[in-house]
Amino acid sequence: MKYTECANGHVYDSDQYAACPYCNHAGMEIQFGPGEGGKTVAPGACRKREELSNRTVAVFQQKYGLDPVVGWLVCIEGPDRGMDFRLRARINTIGRGESNDVRVKGDKTISSHAHAKIAYDARHNNFQLLPGEGANINYLNDQPVYTPVPLRAYDQVDLGESRFLFVPLCGERFQWAAVSKEQE
Repeated sequence: MKYTECANGHVYDSDQYAACPYCNHAGMEIQFGPGEGGKTVAPGACRKREELSNRTVAVFQQKYGLDPVVGWLVCIEGPDRGMDFRLRARINTIGRGESNDVRVKGDKTISSHAHAKIAYDARHNNFQLLPGEGANINYLNDQPVYTPVPLRAYDQVDLGESRFLFVPLCGERFQWAAVSKEQE
């Protein structure tokens, strides 16, 4: 056995593991399979690579080769006050968990996954606020959101105990599709 200490201070058997098994998602079952140089690799390392290579690509990204910012949510009330969150050219999920496009960490009243969604439709150059999968009701300009509703510049979106200001980049004055076509 050859003991190695990683940069985070974890001690592990480097004859058995190609990388620190603790830093690569400790607590998951160990996957006994070949890794680099025939060593066993911590499961998170292989799984992450596979998930990224299998990920669905947004139509805009596929067509134009970029995943541009199309607008922002800016928290104006709540635990994350003053922070901005980027919106991309697709359906953006909003929640506390890491799997969301917009991750609001500070507000425990926001669901961990898909509390709400904001969609940017590049074909029609517009934004929609969609209800999510959370238990709480979302509000657009103090009106409850039960179905998709148009989102306009400087609308206020209430999620949990937080309030956000919607700031679009794309609209009448600018579209990524127009800029991409000019460069072709």
